[in-house]
Amino acid sequence: MQRFAIPVLLLAAALSGCSGGGGLSTASIFGTAPTPPAVGVQPGAAPLAPASTPTDRAFLVGSVSARATKCGYNFDAAKLKGNFLASETARGAPPEQIAQLDKIYGVAYGGVIKAAGEDPAYCSDRKTQGIKEDLARLLAGDFEPRKALVAKAASDEDGLFSGWFDGSSEDTGPSFGSGDWWDSQREKAGN
Repeated sequence: MQRFAIPVLLLAAALSGCSGGGGLSTASIFGTAPTPPAVGVQPGAAPLAPASTPTDRAFLVGSVSARATKCGYNFDAAKLKGNFLASETARGAPPEQIAQLDKIYGVAYGGVIKAAGEDPAYCSDRKTQGIKEDLARLLAGDFEPRKALVAKAASDEDGLFSGWFDGSSEDTGPSFGSGDWWDSQREKAGN
């Protein structure tokens, strides 16, 4: 029995040395080794979201301003637009790009106002909660669209199972049986 155990232990020790992850391997000799992660990037970390474009931000500010105006929020839409354009100027946007962003804002604002005007039930509880959150971010000077914020939050998580047991959950819409749930069912049915 002891004669059999010694070769198995030697083989196991030799194989464990091959899988240590560093040093020389056949893959590194033949040029098929995976490239190591960049300095400061943790392996397995979610990639960062691409930065939003000025167009994305202009569309966001215009559409949120229109949604908030339609639902009766008390804020100065012109001042919000001015703060956004000043923010873009501070980011280094040239005057011709500022003019283009002003047009994009106007198109987004006008389009949302027109579409929302055709829907008498536009300001539901669910929609107004999202509008309130978006408007608060914009008034605070944060003009980044939500998708960048969501991707950034995902990259900041602690791991695969983080958040599973801390009571947090993703909002997937109105709760079953609530008034908003029935409204969404009627909208889906076309009534």
